[in-house]
Amino acid sequence: MKNTILSIILSAMLLIISLPLFAISENQKIWNDAAEAYAQKNYEEAVSLYAQLIKKGESSSLYYNYGNALFKAGYIGRAILYYERALRLDPSNSDIKYNLEFANLSKTDKIESFEPFFLTQWYTSITLLYTSNLWAYFALAFFLLAMVLFLIFRFGKTLILRKIGFGLFIFSLVLFAISCGHAFHARNMVLDNPAAIVMVGSETARSTPDMSGTEVFVIHEGTKVFEKSSLGDWVEVRLEDGKVGWIHKSAVETI
Repeated sequence: MKNTILSIILSAMLLIISLPLFAISENQKIWNDAAEAYAQKNYEEAVSLYAQLIKKGESSSLYYNYGNALFKAGYIGRAILYYERALRLDPSNSDIKYNLEFANLSKTDKIESFEPFFLTQWYTSITLLYTSNLWAYFALAFFLLAMVLFLIFRFGKTLILRKIGFGLFIFSLVLFAISCGHAFHARNMVLDNPAAIVMVGSETARSTPDMSGTEVFVIHEGTKVFEKSSLGDWVEVRLEDGKVGWIHKSAVETI
């Protein structure tokens, strides 16, 4: 009886352990099949296979490869959407940036972005080097380093050691503050100005959230907009050149 119970417990444990391994193996097979389909220029099949993987999780490399397949299959708007999503997860990836820029050349709208004050632009460009989470990790590391250096300053056996500890303590606190600033800035850029990509062939923006509103401008597939507010089935968006108008929610998908 005891042997039977023990056998059942061991079998259950083996099953629990093997399930994640089976899932990883299955996902790897789908990934390999998608890569092979892409290499053989079966782009629609690659799109379908990468879409299966996206239902199970997310990663910058998955979004990037899915974007490549979408672009080759002619889905410009969706390709730009997933390049943008990949870049959110890996802001410093030069391959993603290059392919996103190349895909943007294929869209209809060529909108000149509003140039902010150069110091603001410089600060934002540094923020975009890493994700908000990574900036937060930097801040934590500099804070812990500052605490260690403070202990060296407080309990150092020699005057020179205490002076060095104090100087580096102040420097670490400055780096901690800078990292915190970039972490909050990166987070607010996502939460306060949610960006979206136009998914339809064309969409007319109006002055009010209804069909009777005056036509303000027309935007096309692949154009990036920033969501300001929403009302019912409408969303107020801002273009990169500063123009504002109301469009149907169904016309865009948030990054």
